[in-house]
Amino acid sequence: MDKRRADVIERFYAAFPRRDVDAMVELCHDDVEVYKDPEVVEMVAALTPRGRERVSQYLRGWLDSWDMYEPRLVSLRESGDEVVALLDVRARGIGSQFDIEQEIADVFTFRGDRIARLRLHVTPEEALRAVGLTS
Repeated sequence: MDKRRADVIERFYAAFPRRDVDAMVELCHDDVEVYKDPEVVEMVAALTPRGRERVSQYLRGWLDSWDMYEPRLVSLRESGDEVVALLDVRARGIGSQFDIEQEIADVFTFRGDRIARLRLHVTPEEALRAVGLTS
């Protein structure tokens, strides 16, 4: 596992509980893109975020839809320029009294040391398959 990429991903997720979108976007290329699996719960306006400004808007909208959103990085699996981040997420939607606990996975595509693409998946198995890995 490339230590620089692991550090970028760890810093990306560490910014979520602080709601520090600027810190997240600073880790991205200017032309970063976010893709969502069709089954990912869409809590913000449906758009295809491309570029730092749009990705920033998307992440702010996502975080604004949660009273609490705490991803905990469990492990990373690398495949070429892509890294699968396996996560345990604890979250509570706006106005909800119930916490959600779920295993999810995101796929990061890197260009150098910056995030060029982020793909959000519902299950770790889907994310691993997307990059040609098995669980």
